[in-house]
Amino acid sequence: MLGMLTGKGIGFCIVHRLAKRAPENTYLLAARSGKAGEEAIQQLRDLGVTADLEALEMDVTRDDQIQSAAEAARAQFGKIDGPSFSVPPSYFHTKSPPDASLSDLRAAYSGVLDTNVTSVAAVTTAFLPLLRRSPDPRVVNVSSGRASMHALTAGTMPATVSVPYSVSKLAVNVLTLEMSKQEEGVKEGDGGRILYQAVNPGHCRTALNGFSGKRDPLEGAKVVEELVCAERGRWEGGFWAWEGDEENGEMKKVRW
Repeated sequence: MLGMLTGKGIGFCIVHRLAKRAPENTYLLAARSGKAGEEAIQQLRDLGVTADLEALEMDVTRDDQIQSAAEAARAQFGKIDGPSFSVPPSYFHTKSPPDASLSDLRAAYSGVLDTNVTSVAAVTTAFLPLLRRSPDPRVVNVSSGRASMHALTAGTMPATVSVPYSVSKLAVNVLTLEMSKQEEGVKEGDGGRILYQAVNPGHCRTALNGFSGKRDPLEGAKVVEELVCAERGRWEGGFWAWEGDEENGEMKKVRW
């Protein structure tokens, strides 16, 4: 298996969980700088991770770095024998639009949508050739409970602290669905049809939200671990969450 992951916080915890569960695999950690990537790898080593870890320098808002990282990965991993997966980036903006000037409002939406939507599409597209070399390629997009139109319209959620973030995560869900639709012409079993899934890790304590979340990010990463490590066909494409604690929880499909 080959996995490519971006981001800190929940992304770091995803690598931690996967590398501990399946240490025989290779994991690519994308970071804005080579130094940040190497520091993340050292932190994982300190936590007892023995899996093969590779740092990729990639600012997800820079197309040249995305392309260079994808080309470097393709050159290094010419053939993939097992499942492969990609977990693209995420970004949170805490400034509330009602308190912002129009220029701040535009900057907030532009920044969040660029990272959470455009960059997700760009990173995924750049790595498609590598993913298609796998007999079991998958893309797992980290979404949010705030992206559920069902929950939003049912009135079961309080007002968000970041409208741009919530809008971006809804867009990530649509992106997941639309990119999945593009795979309909590829036959299952051809060794190239990509399975797209979105996940709600829960309100995790990460730097993105000033560590205000209620859930440990390592627990939030559980849903990605389950999707990535499952046999093909165990979990269909869709919007997934791990509900409950580590020992007694279970996978649940979230309504779009």
